Amino acid sequence: MVFEGLKESILKKFIKNAYIDFRVGKATEEEKKTVLEKVENASSLTEEEKLQLYKQYFDENLESETKAEMEKMKAGECYTSMIPDLIYDRMQCKDFIDRFNATKGNDAFKRSKMLNGFFKEVGKNVFIERPFRCEYGYNISMGDDCFMNYDCIILDNAEVTIGKHCLFGPRCQLITATHPIDYRARQELRFDIAKPIRIGNECFFGDNVVVLPGVTIGDNVVVGAGSVVTKDIPSNTVVAGNPAKPIKQLEPYVKEGTEE
Repeated sequence: MVFEGLKESILKKFIKNAYIDFRVGKATEEEKKTVLEKVENASSLTEEEKLQLYKQYFDENLESETKAEMEKMKAGECYTSMIPDLIYDRMQCKDFIDRFNATKGNDAFKRSKMLNGFFKEVGKNVFIERPFRCEYGYNISMGDDCFMNYDCIILDNAEVTIGKHCLFGPRCQLITATHPIDYRARQELRFDIAKPIRIGNECFFGDNVVVLPGVTIGDNVVVGAGSVVTKDIPSNTVVAGNPAKPIKQLEPYVKEGTEE
């Protein structure tokens, strides 16, 4: 336990130092000016001395900057995913996913139990085939009796909420992460954007379906194989295509415990 704690401490320190170096490299002229204004005879400083001052500045402001970036992330605004906390969380997620995917093919119930405490919320009888990939895990909520077939991916930079009795064919992708269209914006420090995906109850996704950031899907929706869902889908609808478009209306969904 002591060794594991030491490894974690060393890893977090390494990530923090790497971020500060990254942050100095992305520092704006305004930020550099703010740092040097607090120093007497700044004009006489060497470049190495200035570099150390920039590092100290970003080290001291790391906690407040981390909080601000997390708020931007949750608000769907441009943020940087390079802050140490998020890098560490992604590394922890990769470690879990490696263990999850290393289970034996017949260990379906073991994999189901592993999801408890990894996902934000997980219902009863949730089964995910290996291999599976996600970004954080703690932004995923999945209701009772859901099934994901082989090779599914959830990029849960924002929250992904899935209702009850949902089925996903092989290689389905739920993608909350995106980037600005303008190439100049993608060169900035903050070029990540995350928008939540919400899926209702009793939905069926054919194989190779891609759901893009910010999409809300109602109850009782069927999405044809190979579709790319770019816009919200109302309940009781069959859609297909790229982009996915309605092709059929279904009988209204009746929630459990209610009557027509």
